[in-house]
Amino acid sequence: MAKSEFRRELEETIQQRHSKVHPWSEAWVAGRLNRRLLGEWTKQHYHYVDPTVRLYGRILSNCPDDEARALILESLNEEEGVLGTEGFAAARHAELLLQFAEHCGFARADIKNAPAKGEVLPETLGLQSWCYRQSHRPFVEALATIFVGLESQVPQIYARTTPPLIEKYGFSQDQVLFFRLHIEADTEHGERGFEILERHATTPEIKTKCLRLVREATMMRRLYLDGLYRKYLAEPQAAAAE
Repeated sequence: MAKSEFRRELEETIQQRHSKVHPWSEAWVAGRLNRRLLGEWTKQHYHYVDPTVRLYGRILSNCPDDEARALILESLNEEEGVLGTEGFAAARHAELLLQFAEHCGFARADIKNAPAKGEVLPETLGLQSWCYRQSHRPFVEALATIFVGLESQVPQIYARTTPPLIEKYGFSQDQVLFFRLHIEADTEHGERGFEILERHATTPEIKTKCLRLVREATMMRRLYLDGLYRKYLAEPQAAAAE
């Protein structure tokens, strides 16, 4: 079935600023990182995604649509490890990320305690705060930002960055389970998010607002990666001195 004009506009808006081609992602794919830098990414990413369940809960409490509630609840249960993704056993996603940090040589306590030690980058805090604000929007707008603008990017990002983890950085298939799982889970969730958004964005005004929010989401994700790139690749000597 042919895609609607609105769907094509949403996809084009995402592709224009997709994080799969960010300089940090390019360095990752090219093998220019190492396990320490991957661990530093994990530290930032943990504090970006750890509040996800609470964000889903806020969106769920403000959602009158049955299908959208089902998607949000399913996503929440998968994040918490209550429900497994097809082909994968149930596992709390934040726990899988902590396990990956350990494979990078980081203690999970160091990951969790990063805010207290001032190690969460301003750009990460900005994305975290922005997501919090979006979770209080009307559910159509919240879906546009979090499910479509952010989560629909994940399968394409991880489809590029997961093979090098095995081929260039020496991780095993089991050690990159966090990434493999999200390629599957977020492909389905992103598609359903698009479909629900199309059904509920019924006026030109709502469509325009959703497109603006999706564009903003892509920019926020890139700013988050900008922080990592600046600290650990563009200014590595300054980072080492801190």
